[in-house]
Amino acid sequence: MSEEEQINYDLEDDLDEKGSVAGLVFLTLLIFALVGITVAMPFVGKEDPELISKVIPAERFAQITGDFHPLILHLPIGIAFLVFSSEVFGWLSFGRFKPKTGLALFLGVITAVFACITGYVSMDLNGYQGEAWENHMWGGVIFAGVLGLAYLAKLWGARNGTHGPIYGILLIASMGALGYGAHIGGEKIHGTDPVNDLLVELKLLPEEENEDEDKDEDQGKVIKAPEDRLAYADVVVPILEAKCLACHGEGKDQKKKGGLLMDSWEGLLEGGEEAAALVPGDVKESFMIEVLNLPKDDDYHMPPPKKDQMESHEIELLEWWVGILPDGDKQPEDQTLKELNAPQNIIDAAAKLVTPEELAAAKAAEEAAKKQAEDEAAAKREAIEGALNALKQDELFKTSLMYVSQDSTNLEFTAVSLRKSLNDEGFKKLATIADSLTTVKIGSTSISEGALLSELPKMKNLIRLDLSDMEIGSGSLEAVAQLPNLEWLNLHNTKVTDEGLLKLKTLSKLEKVYLWNSQATPEGAEALKKEIPELEFFFGSN
Repeated sequence: MSEEEQINYDLEDDLDEKGSVAGLVFLTLLIFALVGITVAMPFVGKEDPELISKVIPAERFAQITGDFHPLILHLPIGIAFLVFSSEVFGWLSFGRFKPKTGLALFLGVITAVFACITGYVSMDLNGYQGEAWENHMWGGVIFAGVLGLAYLAKLWGARNGTHGPIYGILLIASMGALGYGAHIGGEKIHGTDPVNDLLVELKLLPEEENEDEDKDEDQGKVIKAPEDRLAYADVVVPILEAKCLACHGEGKDQKKKGGLLMDSWEGLLEGGEEAAALVPGDVKESFMIEVLNLPKDDDYHMPPPKKDQMESHEIELLEWWVGILPDGDKQPEDQTLKELNAPQNIIDAAAKLVTPEELAAAKAAEEAAKKQAEDEAAAKREAIEGALNALKQDELFKTSLMYVSQDSTNLEFTAVSLRKSLNDEGFKKLATIADSLTTVKIGSTSISEGALLSELPKMKNLIRLDLSDMEIGSGSLEAVAQLPNLEWLNLHNTKVTDEGLLKLKTLSKLEKVYLWNSQATPEGAEALKKEIPELEFFFGSN
């Protein structure tokens, strides 16, 4: 093999030979197996909360596996970007440049799978929850899966001597999933949205405005009598806003579930995936009415069981309104209940609704309260900014101390990279921002029990606390018991006992406690569970 041939050698070159079908089939099965495991993991984990402890029985190795996620995730990102850039250059050269990317793609898929696995372990052990974290996880899973399919499309195309568009489409799709997942992950970790900031700076997006409602607009207005309310604007719309539009609207915080929009006449007529939401004049054929009357345990019942349900007078008003609508797609002129000759039972039902004027006043009050909360948060953030900046002059806190999110005043301290270098002296420096800390992860550090007893009670707003792999016993739980907002506690590989656990019985918000390789027993956990019934314990396998 010449030097040039060696340079251009790539994994798919071996697969051009007819005798390599078995190897190609093996690679195909391998990729499908890895991607299948990656996709199945979140579903299996929901069914079995102790999945991680079963798959990785040594609890310390489980923690180490999760800690590797920030390191491993950069590998598939870099590899995928290199492959994509090379392929784009090749496409733009119209075949004059033919990049050899098979081996890189293979490594990209493997590292992407491992990044997903370590990320899932990290999410489970650290209790990362919420829609943003779920979206970040699925962005990574989709990236790994689509990148795997792109790799297989390239190999089989090379084998068959075809160069169709499938490989390119899959590669582009994988980069889209990568960008989506990485963007969310970066925003959660670093607390900023650089893409949005850049677009605003380039004047491609407007700056977020504080939309001040016309607070005085409705002041001085006489509240309309029920019969004088407009049937659609003053009766139907308030009901839909209160019970439907959170899932079937186009607003900033709303969703278009089932393809159905209910915030306009056109959206109601268009309907969703199941059937026409509104058939003017026909109550039985209008799907929006049908689902309201289904049994609550029916899958199609609306609103969903966990949402505020429709009151009987609200259903009565909607049925009446649909029934009086004239046939046709044109929206009729809105009229008052009196003008529509509404019967007395409909007038009485309308009287039970919150008036539009009351709704407007409540909305104005809500916006005012929101503005006040934002102003208070900004003032609080400004107040702690000096203390935070001072702390970040210390090498210990440059990267370990950050805001929970871009607009938050809550702080997170993570000592995962500090380990034994963080001692009592360093920990006590956090006292200046103690009441702003909501997450503290000091596992594997050399902080003493005495320092915990003196410093932890100052962190009254702590929600998540990691004390794993520390030389501490039950005495430290006296300090933990003084954290009323604590929800998540990691005590694995500590000397905490059953007697110590009972010191936590006053923590009514506590949801999860990890006790792998501690001196506590399931019996001690059950004793605490009697005091906090919703509490979950995770012992793993020693």
